[in-house]
Formats: sequence, structure tokens, C-alpha cells
Amino acid sequence: MKSNPLPSFLIAVVGIGLFSCQTSETTVASEFQELNALKAVVNGESITSVEVDTAVATQIQLWLLEHKNDPGLSQAIVDAKVVEMKKEALNDLIDRKLILAEFKKMGGSIKETYVDTAIDEFINKRFGGSRDKFLSELKKSGMTIRQFREMQREQITIQALRSQNDGPDTLINTPVEVQDKYNAIKGEYAEDPEIILRMLSIPKITSDGDAAAQKRLIEDIRKQLQNGADFPTMARTHSADSAKGDGGLVGGGAIGKDYLNEKLTSIAFSLTPRKVSDLIDDDPYWRLLYVDARQGGSVPPFEELKDTADKLLTQEKRKGYVDRWLEKLRRDAGIRIYD
Repeated sequence: MKSNPLPSFLIAVVGIGLFSCQTSETTVASEFQELNALKAVVNGESITSVEVDTAVATQIQLWLLEHKNDPGLSQAIVDAKVVEMKKEALNDLIDRKLILAEFKKMGGSIKETYVDTAIDEFINKRFGGSRDKFLSELKKSGMTIRQFREMQREQITIQALRSQNDGPDTLINTPVEVQDKYNAIKGEYAEDPEIILRMLSIPKITSDGDAAAQKRLIEDIRKQLQNGADFPTMARTHSADSAKGDGGLVGGGAIGKDYLNEKLTSIAFSLTPRKVSDLIDDDPYWRLLYVDARQGGSVPPFEELKDTADKLLTQEKRKGYVDRWLEKLRRDAGIRIYD
């Protein structure tokens, strides 16, 4: 694992070094226009490409600061998180602006003592209460304490409004709902499970740059697989990864949860055997997963996971309330998104 994966990512995101002395005026103008390309307008307020990229960079700064001491943090996990944040960046930024505008319209304000408390809790949790260590890592990340305070203030605001709109104080899950949730998650809690996994990978962009054709190709492959096509044969014919010659077999046999990146692992281990996955966006590939078999791993009984299933159900329902509230904010706002 690299000791500090942030700087190279920030260079890539905010375009540092684009304007070298060898770059022509035409190229500079083109790159400047690309960085400042209009991505959306929210209630008359513009959102540019550079604003979206900067928001992603800031999110990654904060995420790395929070997870820096996690023992399982790897470059692969960081890369997957970057992809996830970049994919959702524009929608997240639009929602953020709508929520903050709603808070302002309500005449709300966040007391400085709340911000102080949030920062103290962050330092206690992630840095063992050492403010010096926190400030040192904050400096390394390129973020000032003032910027960090503003991020905390915004996060408190957003969380407060989300909590106000996440449904009734008490949500009841029926026994049938809890049982169904247990059936859906029990495989994830099996002890040391292994799966025999196959993967089919299609590059998003080829030498001719026809990204749309690549997506159509993998969508067609998935339809064929759903209609009974043989996954190993399709992988040998179409896949573009190292497992192609082995019919897409990942790792040469049974694999555990430490083999693939976090995103693919989560999807693979939640798949029902002999069912093809949904289309997976795993930059720079489109991927399909298929589990031949699941082996090992004793599944916890219902009573052991009942409370977990109940909590997950409640979280999902509250998220549904928040999503519907955000949809209403979007409907009531003037939003235009540009490709």
C-alpha cells in the first residue's frame, strides 16, 4: 500500500500541471474550457467541471483523513472509493446545494459549539484525542483548519435536515420483512466463505473510442447469458482480462473475500449461485460476475442476525424517506444538467 495515495489523485482531479510551458495556447484554451465546462445549473447557480472535481478531491481528502489508520486500507480500496465518488459527484453536489439552500430558507444556523464538538469527536475517534497529530495530518492533506470547520458545519447542517425528513420517529418492521432480510444477508455473515467465481470484462473504451458500442456489447452478452448462454464460453470469446483463457475463472479456483477489490467482493459474495450479475461499472471496464458455487462458511442462525436484519431494514426505509424528500426538492427547484 502506498503511504499517501492522495497527492497523485489530487493532481489528476484538479488538473495540476496541465499548463506547462510547452503547451500551446490553443491546448491551454481547450483545457481551460473543459475545466470550466458547465455541468449543471441549480436555481440559477452554475456548477462547473472544476467545481465537481474539486468537490471529489475534498471528499477524498476527508475520507482518507478519517480512514488513514484503518489496518485494511489499501490502494485498491482507495481507487474503488475514488471511482464511486466520481460517479456520484454531480448528483451529490446538486443535493448538497439544495439541502443547504433549504436550511438557509428556513433561517437556520449552526452554533460554533456544535462544530467544536464535532471536531473534538473526530479527533478522539481517529487520532486518539491528539490534536497535534490531527493538525499534522490535516496539513499533509492540503486542507486548512478553516476549510475543515466549514466542511463539518455543512455536514452537521445536511445531517440535521436529513434526520428531520427520514420518516416517523418509530418504524415497525414486520416479522416477514425481517425474515426476508435475513435470507438476503445471511450469506454475507457466513464464517470464512469461499466462492468459485467467473468474470467477464469488456473495456469501456477501445482504440476507436466507441464507448457506446462497448456498453451495447456487454448488455447483449448479459441478455444471452440470461437466456442460457454458457458463461465460460462467452468469457473465452469476449472477455478482455487475464482470466479469459480459463473461461473467466477468477483465481484459478475457490477464492475468499480478500481476493478482489471491495466493490467486486461485495457483489460477488451476495450473488445467488448460477445467476449472472447486473452490469458492473468498474473503471476502466464493464464487468459481469457469475458464481459457479459457494462453499464453506457456516451461516449464523436467524436469532443471531435478527437484530442486524431489523436495523438494516430500518436504515433502508429511512433512506427511502430521505430520497423522496430530495426528489421533492429537485422537483421544486430549477435544475438543468448538461452532458
